[in-house]
Amino acid sequence: MMHTGADWRATPIVFAALALLAGGVSISAGGHGAALATTTQTQGRPPDGPRAGAQVISAEYREGVFFAKATINGTGPFWFTVDTGATLTVIDPRTADRLGIPVRDLGERQNVGTAAGPTAMGATRRVVIRVGDLAPFAPARMYVVGVSANQELLGHRIDGVLGTDFLMRYVMEFDYRAGAVTAHDARAFSYSGRQEPLSISLAGNRLLAPSTLTLPDGERVSPLLLIDTGSNTRLILNAPFVRKHRLVERFPSARMTASYGINGLTTSPLIESRSLRLGTAIVDRPNTGLSRETAGLHASAAFDGIVGAELLKAFRVIVDYPRRQLIVAPK
Repeated sequence: MMHTGADWRATPIVFAALALLAGGVSISAGGHGAALATTTQTQGRPPDGPRAGAQVISAEYREGVFFAKATINGTGPFWFTVDTGATLTVIDPRTADRLGIPVRDLGERQNVGTAAGPTAMGATRRVVIRVGDLAPFAPARMYVVGVSANQELLGHRIDGVLGTDFLMRYVMEFDYRAGAVTAHDARAFSYSGRQEPLSISLAGNRLLAPSTLTLPDGERVSPLLLIDTGSNTRLILNAPFVRKHRLVERFPSARMTASYGINGLTTSPLIESRSLRLGTAIVDRPNTGLSRETAGLHASAAFDGIVGAELLKAFRVIVDYPRRQLIVAPK
């Protein structure tokens, strides 16, 4: 379990893929070229009007990812992705340089992003992030990671990432249809919908939820999935889970998917499963990537796969961090 300010060598810092090449369009062997998805930009707005103990974050929505407007040490605006798949909040080195914030070089680390490549890291102190009227976020140590590489793919400036250490103070609501993100005071929050809350784990600051996946041949398996609002990818199963169930051998496919994260490109065979169930929410015929990676997040055995906005956008997603619950409700 991570703690803010813990020694970096003992802190598992993880960022899932922030952008999906082909924007959800499968790259097939039949000669069809990849194309970026049509850009969607929405200014965040209240889905049902203001509620007591809730603040709609000033945010923009592009390519399935939410960008929150923030200040750093009283200066701004800066733009942070709202990323349940990131274990820690970070700022980009170019942002730190612009603000004159001193950064201590920590060298390179493996297994930070989805790809196998190393990620350069730094650290700084006395950084205060403010998002609207929410309580200031001032960890004893702030990590500095180059997260702006995906700006062109996502079509939006990226100055940093709001990760689990920031988000876990609230009940976070992601309304993809409205393009809005709401931070609820957990003490005042009460869910009155029909969906049963799903118990989640936050081990290592990873938001992990149980699921039921029905494979193309009808077999049901139960992958533990990382819920990742910072990724606009679909469902990608990690390599150990893929090997355990012999999915590549059982379901050969000429279709491929490619995702680009903070440390490089990964590709996976793509199949169509029959359904994915998260609690009482069901996604029919989800495109499912089968990772073959040997390093990076997709090679992790700590969980079984990642689900991003390509599937989540069909729902209103509520993450009740204090109560360790996830609600996936129809729009």
